[in-house]
Amino acid sequence: MKFIGIDLHSNCFTVFIICGNGKKVKESYSLDDDSIRRFGKKLDKGSYVMLEASTNSFKFAELIKPLAKEVIIANPYKLKLISMTNKKTDHVDAEKLAIYLKMQVVSKEKLINPVYIPEQNIQELRSLFCTYKLLRKHIGATKNRIHSVLRQNLHPFTKQFIFGKKNRSQILNLELEPGIKFQLKFLFCELEHMENSIQEIEDRIHIVGSNYMREIDILTSMKGISVFTAIAIIADIATVKRFPNSKHFTSYLRSAPGVDSSNETTHITKTNKIGRKLSITLIAQSLNHFRDNNAKLNRWYNKKVENKSRGKVRMALCRRVFAEIYQMLKKGEYHYYRNELNHAGKMNEYCKFLDANGIKYKKSA
Repeated sequence: MKFIGIDLHSNCFTVFIICGNGKKVKESYSLDDDSIRRFGKKLDKGSYVMLEASTNSFKFAELIKPLAKEVIIANPYKLKLISMTNKKTDHVDAEKLAIYLKMQVVSKEKLINPVYIPEQNIQELRSLFCTYKLLRKHIGATKNRIHSVLRQNLHPFTKQFIFGKKNRSQILNLELEPGIKFQLKFLFCELEHMENSIQEIEDRIHIVGSNYMREIDILTSMKGISVFTAIAIIADIATVKRFPNSKHFTSYLRSAPGVDSSNETTHITKTNKIGRKLSITLIAQSLNHFRDNNAKLNRWYNKKVENKSRGKVRMALCRRVFAEIYQMLKKGEYHYYRNELNHAGKMNEYCKFLDANGIKYKKSA
């Protein structure tokens, strides 16, 4: 039996092995195919491996998982053992992971739950959404710069006017200094390129999301959830079966506050940072839709804002929306306040897009 802690970096990894006879081994490897093969020869079906979650940990775990008995990816937010030591090096980090892993296996207690490793389609969706958010950020910065350049030269157009595609040629034909014209032409070209690129990413997201037609059909039955938002929720949760109840579900999606309690004093703290935040970002943008189309939520919201700040109530509203989403997915049922015409319109448009791109999909029942 071996207990192996791995401190994984972008170009190398450090290994600390605790053998069954008490022998300890420290090794370092480069992160290349040959080094991973050499490390794999040290693994057997009696080997337990633990590493922290990072950008490349999923792919690394996939390579060594068939060679070991168990590979555990630990959430850094839950694993505080490493940060508690004064001496912090790669070998010390790997050793602490190996010790922690041995404690967990020998005691047969789940001291820490491993990070869920999603299937390849979910990993691709998460990667696409990361690129999508990055491009959105760049588009926002580029638009702000164009607006700023025009204001500096006494052309205080509104953003709605500037970024209407029919008005761009009119703006570029303004009588401006050559240097200013050059900047605007460059920025508008960059903006157009990014807008085309983000459309390609959105199309790819919709194509990969076609593997989850049943879940998309259920989620889009709630007014305010588009096909794009539904796929984002699926990318975050992977499967609702991972969550034993709605509390775990809402907490994972960063809508549940923490609780700091000592003796008779209790403080409600910020939302936890353990789960994923894509869904909460998109849902928060559509809260008015949820309120306007759900009389129960609207009454609850109006009652709560009388005594609490709107920010806290909005987060609580997100939490309630996620709780409803959990029940819909768990039971496989449409939303109670479903508008059949609106729901059918969203799904028909999505199916037309998939048909136009030659994508085969399973029609939801």
